[in-house]
Amino acid sequence: MARAIGVSKNTLAAYERGETEPTATALNTYRKHCGVNVRWLVTGDGEMFEKKNELPKEASESTIGKTEWLPLPFFEAEAAAGFGRIALDELPTGSVAFERVFLHDLGASPDKCFLMKARGDSMQPTIPDNSLLIVDQSQTEINHGCIYVFRVGETLLVKRARVRMDNVLELISDNTAAYPPETIDATRSHELSVLGRVVYFCRVP
Repeated sequence: MARAIGVSKNTLAAYERGETEPTATALNTYRKHCGVNVRWLVTGDGEMFEKKNELPKEASESTIGKTEWLPLPFFEAEAAAGFGRIALDELPTGSVAFERVFLHDLGASPDKCFLMKARGDSMQPTIPDNSLLIVDQSQTEINHGCIYVFRVGETLLVKRARVRMDNVLELISDNTAAYPPETIDATRSHELSVLGRVVYFCRVP
């Protein structure tokens, strides 16, 4: 399997132990080799295996005989996986290319995705410090249990959403021992906006 996806045995073992995250290239090669649905592999949603002839028209027309790479804008603004970080600069400073089909398989709208970094330890072990986030700005409707980049006032936060029975929103840190939930009720709803849902993250060495 390691040879099939182009990594060493030690690297594959580290993936399986949860010590490191597979790269986008490794995941896509695994998809091609085993027919696994990358969205299911990453999020647990959808079918385990891809079905033939289900590739969207835009992807099938653009990827016949070639791979279509889509440059995603990278923003220097950082989403705090901690107590909060002020967004000082929101102009894109570069781009990183991903395969359009890969983004689609994550359940994202490829043309609506952008990149930014997460800083801090509040989302560990799910999202390590200095991770590169792929954020889909077309997904701003809050779904229970999903991870989003929120703007609360002038601060950007990467948090998991928890919608309580009384419709109060809690911004949850996966590192619950160090970071309690932050509650957003009706009196604070005007402070909150959703930049998008985190559909993938890359661990930066």
